[in-house]
Amino acid sequence: MNTPRSLATAFAAASLLALAVATAATAAEWTVNQEKSTLGFTATQGGSEVIGTFESWTAEIDFDPAAPGSAKIRTVIDLASVVTGEPQVDGQITGEAWFNTGEHPQAVFEAASARQREDGVYEAEGSLTINGVSLPITVPFTLEIDGDTASAKGEMEILRDKWSVGEGFPESTVGTAVKVSFEVTAQK
Repeated sequence: MNTPRSLATAFAAASLLALAVATAATAAEWTVNQEKSTLGFTATQGGSEVIGTFESWTAEIDFDPAAPGSAKIRTVIDLASVVTGEPQVDGQITGEAWFNTGEHPQAVFEAASARQREDGVYEAEGSLTINGVSLPITVPFTLEIDGDTASAKGEMEILRDKWSVGEGFPESTVGTAVKVSFEVTAQK
C-alpha cells in the first residue's frame, strides 16, 4: 500500500526544512551536532499517526541573529534514510508514488534570508524541493545561544500534494497535511 509513503515523504521534506532553518539561526557559521539533532515528521494514515525521522541529512548554515537578513542556509536530506518503524510504510515511502528516491533521492531546503518576528521567533524564507518540485516556504524556529552552542526548535505544516507526494491518495486514506518538526544543536 502506497499511502504511508506519501505521508512520510511530506513530513520528511518539512522536517528537513525546519532543521535547516533551526540550525542556521544559531549564529554566523555553525556546524550541526548530528548526535544531538533530530528531523522528523508526523502524518496521518487511516486515522492513525505515522511518525518518521530522517537519519541522514546535512546542513550548511551561515546565520548571525544580529543580522538575520544575511542568513544563508542549505539543508540536504537523504530521503532513503527515512524510518517510521512501520515495515509497510518503510517499504513503500521511498517508491515512485511517494518520495520517488530513484529519480529524486534528496529533498533540499535553501534560504537566503531570515527575519525575527516581534514575538522573538525567527522565520527562514526559502524554497523546498521534493520530487523535482520547488516551492517557496517559510520555516519558523526558536533559537537559544549559550556561548558557542546554539539550540533551535521548530515545527510547521506542509501539504504533501503540493510537492507531488502521494498524488492520487485521498485525504481519507492519507492526510494531506504533514507536520514537520526539528530540534537542532550546533556549534561555532
